[in-house]
Amino acid sequence: MVRDCAGDAIGALSMPIPLPQSIADVEALAYCRAVQFAAEIGLTRVVFEGDSLVIINATTNDSGVLATYGAVVEDIRELALGFQLVDFKHVSRSCNAVADALAKKASTTVELQVWLEDMPSDIVPLVRRDVL
Repeated sequence: MVRDCAGDAIGALSMPIPLPQSIADVEALAYCRAVQFAAEIGLTRVVFEGDSLVIINATTNDSGVLATYGAVVEDIRELALGFQLVDFKHVSRSCNAVADALAKKASTTVELQVWLEDMPSDIVPLVRRDVL
C-alpha cells in the first residue's frame, strides 16, 4: 500500500509468494517487493512500515545476515540506496490491516496485481479506516 504525505492512497500491489520457508522469509520478500514497487512508481522520499520487527531490525541494524532471509534483506538495503530519503518503521499488526488484506488477496491469485489510485472495492474501507 502506497500513500502520499496526506495519507491518501496512490497505489497498491498484491502478489503471491511461492513456497516460503518461514514467516520471516515471507515478510522479507514482501518488504523487498514494496521497496521495488516504490522505486518503480518513481517515489524518492519514502517511509516503509511493516509489522515484522525481525525484518525491520534486520533491515535497519545489519542483523539477520546469516538468516534464511539475509540475502533478501541485503537486496532491500541495496534498493533503498536509490531513494533520496528512506526510513523503515515498525507498526503494530492492527495498523497494518491494508497490507494484511492485500496479502490475503494474493493467496487467491497466481499473478501480480497492481492498482494505481483506484483501490479494490474490498480494500477501500480498510484504507479509509487507517487514515481516520
